[in-house]
Amino acid sequence: MAKANVSRISIVALAVSASLFCLSANAAASEKERITELEERLDMLEVELIEAKDAASQVDRVKFSKSSPSPELISKDGRSTLEFKARIQTDFVSADELYTGSKREYEDSFNEASIRRIRFGLEGYFSNVWEYELELDFDGVSEVEVKDANIAYKGWDNSQLTLGFQKFAFGLEATGSSAHLAFLERASTDTFSPDRALGVQWHYVGNKYNVTLGYGVNAGFDDDDLNFKQDVFNGRFTSAVIDNGEHLLHLGASALFVNNNEAIQETRYRARPNTKASGRTIDTGKFDAESLQHYGAELAYQHKNFLLQAEYVTGMADQVDEPDLSEVTVDSYYLQAIYTLTGEMWKYSGKKGKFKTVKPDNAISAGGYGAWELALRVDQANFDDVDADIYGGKKTDYVLGVNWYLENNLKAQFNYVHTTADYKKPYEDINGNMMYDQDANIFQARLQFAF
Repeated sequence: MAKANVSRISIVALAVSASLFCLSANAAASEKERITELEERLDMLEVELIEAKDAASQVDRVKFSKSSPSPELISKDGRSTLEFKARIQTDFVSADELYTGSKREYEDSFNEASIRRIRFGLEGYFSNVWEYELELDFDGVSEVEVKDANIAYKGWDNSQLTLGFQKFAFGLEATGSSAHLAFLERASTDTFSPDRALGVQWHYVGNKYNVTLGYGVNAGFDDDDLNFKQDVFNGRFTSAVIDNGEHLLHLGASALFVNNNEAIQETRYRARPNTKASGRTIDTGKFDAESLQHYGAELAYQHKNFLLQAEYVTGMADQVDEPDLSEVTVDSYYLQAIYTLTGEMWKYSGKKGKFKTVKPDNAISAGGYGAWELALRVDQANFDDVDADIYGGKKTDYVLGVNWYLENNLKAQFNYVHTTADYKKPYEDINGNMMYDQDANIFQARLQFAF
């Protein structure tokens, strides 16, 4: 009997064990299936994520920068971009009476508010190696004027070739943008810089130096449909001979050669007293010249928030059919110092050999007070050449400037100008007196928004 009971228990135990084994096997199989299913889902999610990233990279993108209110449009493949740019300058000028022009005509004192510049344009690149620029000027007086319309090939190491209507490099201040001026106007050395022209410029960047060479044509048609043109050849070399983060020493030299044809030989040298609102206080008057040669030297020294800058330019013109007269020789120079009270530094580009104005560390929009700086300039131009029978006059301008950078793109400027002029030939003033000199005071201010 006992054996029978034991047998029954064993059979029951075996049955229970078999059932538990089957259940365990089924549970293990079910768990494995779930794990496999989860792995498949993870694989699908990973594929979807990769596809989403690929899709995101294949749509046009819009990029915003803290330094510019203009969005930058970027193509699907990232090889092409487009960005809008603008420059708006509004001025107020108060000036004493002056005698201006080659005839020393009386110009009454005035107070004037005006728009100095309104420029809009676009720039960017395509296919990674081509850069383009288009800029139009709306001054509110004349018709819309094209300032820049060019493309540049940048596919070579250390060099680029720019084709189209463009500014030709000559001098330190003239080569830079008017948005990055320490004073409201460029110095008298700008008289010698070339006008924009249609042509080509090659720019090479070496180890701490750069070279620009170009050829351009100023061309058009007069009322008789006679083609006339000027051939313009320019060159500029700059080098940061010292640039160790603490001290910067910039040296540069420029040359310009202009060949005139018979239809466009009329030449003159003239300059304003560091303001656009008044007439020219020195003026050679018009004379015919076969060719012009301009040479310039430039120097800049920067130590932290102090910047010293100077340029000298001389111009020579070969007069037409004047065997008894020597070539006309005139010159100009300026010396200026800038000290940023709030400690910011002007930005130097060794690749381009030029400076950009400071950006405030504590902008008004961030609860700060912006950046403040003081600037001093002595600017002199001598357009007299007695041997060549040229009596243009000699002027000296003393300029005190205060600049307030409210934001990266918003700047207020204040200039006081004391201008003097001396003449080798007298002129008759409004009271009938014969005068050999004159002086005046000019106060001016500007609000600039640029990006």
